Amino acid sequence: MRNSSAAFGRYLQSWWERQLDGGDYPSDWLHGRSAEALASEFRRDAQFEFVQARYLHHRPNAESARLLVDQLVPAPVELDTELLVSAIVRAGVTAQRVRTTGAIGASVTVLALVLRNILRRR
Repeated sequence: MRNSSAAFGRYLQSWWERQLDGGDYPSDWLHGRSAEALASEFRRDAQFEFVQARYLHHRPNAESARLLVDQLVPAPVELDTELLVSAIVRAGVTAQRVRTTGAIGASVTVLALVLRNILRRR
């Protein structure tokens, strides 16, 4: 998980820099977004990056997410740190759920095709 953690950390730093671009931190960088909205953004951004997605699929806990957030430059204030940690943890939970649902859906599809083929032969 170390490589995926490092890749997600690089993504997070880049994302953080884009959020603060041109503004004085701690200005209103959230623009009304909640932890759930940030989690959705993290999942969407990691969707096409296999290594980043792998980090989320391992369901990061608050401790591992905090390690990444603590490396951000400039360092977020404590309230923002907690918000970012919460968003990363939520993104991981949802990514794992989506992955599991996809695997179950694929299994059901295969089972349905096998049953259809068996019933056609009769």
